[in-house]
Amino acid sequence: MKYIAIFHANLNYAYLTPDRYEFVIRNAYEMIIDTMQERFAGTPYVFEASGYTIEQMAMRTPNVINKLKSAIDCGQCEFMGSPYAHPMLANFPKEDGLWSLRFALECYEKYLGVRPSSFWNPECGWHSQVAEQVIESGYENLLGDFEAFSHAHNPQGKPVRPQIYESDYTAKPAFYNFSFEYDLPGDEAAIHFPFNRLYGMKTDALRLFLRTDRVAQFGVRYFMGMQGYSLDKYLDLIDKYSAQTQNQPEGALIIFADDAEYIGTNGWFRLKYQNEPDRVFEPTPESHQRLIDLVRACSQRGEFTTFERACRQLPVTTETLAFDDDSAWHGARASTWATTPMAKLLRPWQERVRAKLKALESSLAPEQKKRAWFHLTNSYNSDGQWPPTLPEAPHIVHPYNYSYCFEHLLQADLLVGGVDRETLSTDAAQTIEHILEPQQKLVLEKAEHILQSGQDAEKVKALEAQTLIKKSRETPPGGETRVRILYPSEYLVRANALVEARRLVGGVEIEES
Repeated sequence: MKYIAIFHANLNYAYLTPDRYEFVIRNAYEMIIDTMQERFAGTPYVFEASGYTIEQMAMRTPNVINKLKSAIDCGQCEFMGSPYAHPMLANFPKEDGLWSLRFALECYEKYLGVRPSSFWNPECGWHSQVAEQVIESGYENLLGDFEAFSHAHNPQGKPVRPQIYESDYTAKPAFYNFSFEYDLPGDEAAIHFPFNRLYGMKTDALRLFLRTDRVAQFGVRYFMGMQGYSLDKYLDLIDKYSAQTQNQPEGALIIFADDAEYIGTNGWFRLKYQNEPDRVFEPTPESHQRLIDLVRACSQRGEFTTFERACRQLPVTTETLAFDDDSAWHGARASTWATTPMAKLLRPWQERVRAKLKALESSLAPEQKKRAWFHLTNSYNSDGQWPPTLPEAPHIVHPYNYSYCFEHLLQADLLVGGVDRETLSTDAAQTIEHILEPQQKLVLEKAEHILQSGQDAEKVKALEAQTLIKKSRETPPGGETRVRILYPSEYLVRANALVEARRLVGGVEIEES
C-alpha cells in the first residue's frame, strides 16, 4: 500500500489572531517541512495552503516560504491549492468562487513559482458547481470525503451505498459526526483508488481521491495525545485499511488530511473536544516526535506518494462517484456555515454589494473591479462567521475573525460606491444577543452559585463577572433605532467582557466534552 499525508495550512482559522501567526507558522508549518527534509529526505508529502496563508508566510517568515519552495522544487513536496481566503464554495455563486481561486493561484505563482494541479475544497463542502470551478481553474485532481460519498444519493434518489447509509446516516445536522456504526472493510476500493466519473460531470478529466474520517480524525487525536489514541492503535487502523484483495493492484491510503496546525500546536482542539475555550494555539512540542514515529512506521509498511501521483498513476475505480449538494466533511452540511448568526448578518449586505458590483462591472477600471471582487470574496471567509451558536453548544464567534470579514466587505462596499444599508433587514443588537446570551446566562448562573456558597475571594470575582456581563449586554449605539450592520468594535468590547467574566468564574461548560 502507498500512503499519502496531506497537511492543511490555514491562517484564516477561528480564534487564530495575527499576533500568533508567526508562532503557528514556525511551530507547525516549518516544523513539518524541516522534519520531512531532515529526517525523511526523499519521502513525498503534500502541503496545502490558502492564498492568504502563503501571502502571510511570505510577509512574516520569508525563510519558511523558501524552505517550502525548496521542498516543492526538489520534488519531495506536492503543493496543493485552495481558494484565497477559505470560503465555503458551495454557499456562494460560482463566479465568486472562481475569483477566489484565481486570487490564490496568483499568490502561488508569485511566492512559490508553481501552479498546483491538486485542489483542497474547504470543509469538503459540496455543490455540483465545485467540480466546475476546479476544472475551469485548471486543476486536475480534487480531494473528496468518503463519508459524504457513502451517505449520498444517485440521480434516482437512491443511496449509492445502502448498507452504510442505513447504518450511519442521520438527518440531524451536526458540527461533527464521528460515530461509525458500519464496519467498513479494509479493502474498500473507494479509499484506495481514484475516481474519474462523477454524476453530472461531463468530462472524465478530473480525478477525485477520497479521505476518510475513520483514519484522518484518529490522526488528529493522535497528534493531540488524546487518551486512547496511541501510535499502536493508529497503526492498527492504518494496517486494517491497507488491506487489498488478492487480484487488486496496489492502491493508496490517505493517512492524514486535516489541519496542519494540529501538528505543533493544539489549534482549536481543546475548545472543540475538551471544553477549554481559552486554550487555543498553544505549543505541543511532543508533536514533533509523533510525526517522526508515524512517518517512520508507515515507511516500513509501504511507500509514501503524493496526491497527484495517486490520482494519475493508480488505476481508476469503475464506480461512479456521488455527493449530495449541501454535504460536507465530518458529517456536517455546507449550509451550516451559511446559517450561523454572523453569516446571516453579513449575507444580505454581501448580496447587495455583489449586485451593485455586477451592475457596474463594465464601467469599472480593471484594477478597481478586481479589488472589489477580492474584498467581497474575502468577506466570505468561513471561520469569520463560525462556529454556530446552539443551545447545546453556545460558542461565540471570535471578534478578530468576524472583523476580517467585516473589514473586507466594507472595502468592497466603498469600491462600488456604497450601497443602501439602512434598508437591510438585519439587526446588529439581535445578532449580538443571539451569540452572547447563552454564555452570558451560564456565567451568571455560576456567579450566583459562587455568591451563595463560594469563598470570599471567589465572591469578589463573581461580582466583577456580573458587572462585566451587564457591560456585555449593553445595547449598541442607536437606542431604539435598529442598527443594520455590526461594527467590529461594538462586538469586540462585548465579546471580550463575556470572555473575561467567564474566566473570573472559572469557566462554564459550553459543549459536552
